[in-house]
Amino acid sequence: MSSAHSLLDKLRLILGRESTCRFIVAYSGGIDSHVLLHSVGAYLGAERDRLLAVHVDHGLHKDSEQWSRHCLSVAADLGISATVLKINEHPPRGESLESWARRHRYQLLKTVMAPEDILLTAHHRDDLAETVLLQMFRGSGPHGLAGIPERQLFAPGFLVRPLLNVTRGDLSEYALANDLVWIEDPTNATDNHDRNYIRHRLLPLIEERWPAATARIAHVATLQQEAAACLDTVADEILNPSVSIDCMRLPLAVFSKMSDEQARRVLRRWIVRAGFPIPDAVHLREMQHLVRARRDGRPCVTWKRAQLRRYRDCLYLLWQREAPDCKHEYSWDLRSPLTLPTGVLSAETSVRDGLSVALVAKHDVVVRFRHGGERCHPIGRFHSQSLKRLFQEWGVPAWQRGEIPLVVVGGDIAAVAGLCICRQFASRAGEPGWMLRWRPNEIQ
Repeated sequence: MSSAHSLLDKLRLILGRESTCRFIVAYSGGIDSHVLLHSVGAYLGAERDRLLAVHVDHGLHKDSEQWSRHCLSVAADLGISATVLKINEHPPRGESLESWARRHRYQLLKTVMAPEDILLTAHHRDDLAETVLLQMFRGSGPHGLAGIPERQLFAPGFLVRPLLNVTRGDLSEYALANDLVWIEDPTNATDNHDRNYIRHRLLPLIEERWPAATARIAHVATLQQEAAACLDTVADEILNPSVSIDCMRLPLAVFSKMSDEQARRVLRRWIVRAGFPIPDAVHLREMQHLVRARRDGRPCVTWKRAQLRRYRDCLYLLWQREAPDCKHEYSWDLRSPLTLPTGVLSAETSVRDGLSVALVAKHDVVVRFRHGGERCHPIGRFHSQSLKRLFQEWGVPAWQRGEIPLVVVGGDIAAVAGLCICRQFASRAGEPGWMLRWRPNEIQ
């Protein structure tokens, strides 16, 4: 059987399950993604309107614009719709170029995805073998050694890799048989990156000794996927009763009867489910120590733009970010929403409770943030208390306190957004009041 027919048969087996969805091919212009685009187009035939080619211009090579034009031209010749997405920033110092490019590439690909769309990438069996070997040298466990999944959730749709049972040699045969012309990225020929070193030096030596090595490594990955799935199932059974609405917070009681090994597995699963970067073994051990830390220690573990913090009896997941500018004061008439560095504050009238409309009308209203030393007298309290003590009582983590707006009327604190109204400014029974609504920013 020819390589073309063999490849199309494998595509029919995998893509035939998706009868009416739209396919999006991540098209770099290299040989692998060109074969994928050409073969999916051949598979769809007259239904090529269900196919979109997306090329991401990383802007890292002097010929990147020329590569974009090439990709658009190839797609047009195949009768396939295509678009180019461009990364308009440069990688930060200290971050892996590969990781930065991969992260931004997938972020852009998400922007073109509609519900039920299928994103197709050209990862093949040799890529899978390289990934497993690379993860092995990094000391990964079952999840790392599971390699590359064939199908997974992605944005509002799915990510499918239909070529995982196809070798690099099969793709080359298909490309030559169909006279395909592709881009050769010169960086792929160097041994500077670990993956390239495995591809050009290590894997050829392994295959010289064991010709079926990539197939056997793929089988190992399948076994590890099964093992990882079992571990995830056990972790989910532990997490599901504790993680429902707020997936960014986890009670420490979950870990009370666990061994350190079990704690690390559950932590990893929780972090993955919340959509945060997967921590490595070193960071997972730090997190395990954080779980056992002193209650008032306020420890923190930082990795890949993410943070895990502990406050009292809970763990919190946060994204690292620059601290918002909370030094300014803002005049507010309460009739229109007020956009602040940390969220949006709004108000609506009510006859039940809230800030007294009559009192507010007599004074200027200013919104500011905590400076330190403030006092507040919430409704139902006999005495005023320091805001610091109230935050502790309300269980507000220390890193959030400086970002909660304070509504100041006539120089006195009248409300703490989202938490309380101060007694002397509260509307009385039957009196119109301003109900405050505080919507903090979603941190990405």
